[in-house]
Amino acid sequence: MSLIVCSECSGNRSDTVPMCPHCGLGMNQVLVELRRSCAGGAVTDAPYQGETAMPGVEKRRHPRIEHRTFVRVDGQTAMLFNISRGGLKLSSPFQPRPGRVDVELEAGEYSFALQGSVRWVSNRRSFSNLVDFGVEILDPPDGYLDFVGQLTPER
Repeated sequence: MSLIVCSECSGNRSDTVPMCPHCGLGMNQVLVELRRSCAGGAVTDAPYQGETAMPGVEKRRHPRIEHRTFVRVDGQTAMLFNISRGGLKLSSPFQPRPGRVDVELEAGEYSFALQGSVRWVSNRRSFSNLVDFGVEILDPPDGYLDFVGQLTPER
């Protein structure tokens, strides 16, 4: 075992772990492998409470952009996985409360106090016992749409 430097955040991590404990780089592959093992080799989208995941159908009106950073949801730390003009996909060790939530997003020179509505919560926990959930942004603050527009969409 040796320490390597994360290409995303420059933090040190073991070369034997699949993801960076500081920024989460590599989390997507960890989740794909976890889903593959749970699905007997087939990778499928897990259905969320109250909705059915349909392959190839975008759940959001706007394209998702992969953007990993930590945010605060009602004062508790959560991991942001992707963002769009209208919503966020988050993972956290806590179950979000239903209804409206406050999300604090800081990204470099940008800082946003967002209000959103929890739209879905995963009915099973993912890697490291995290809860995945989606938040629809209600009334985006000034500069938020410009910030999202500057990010590069997933391919």
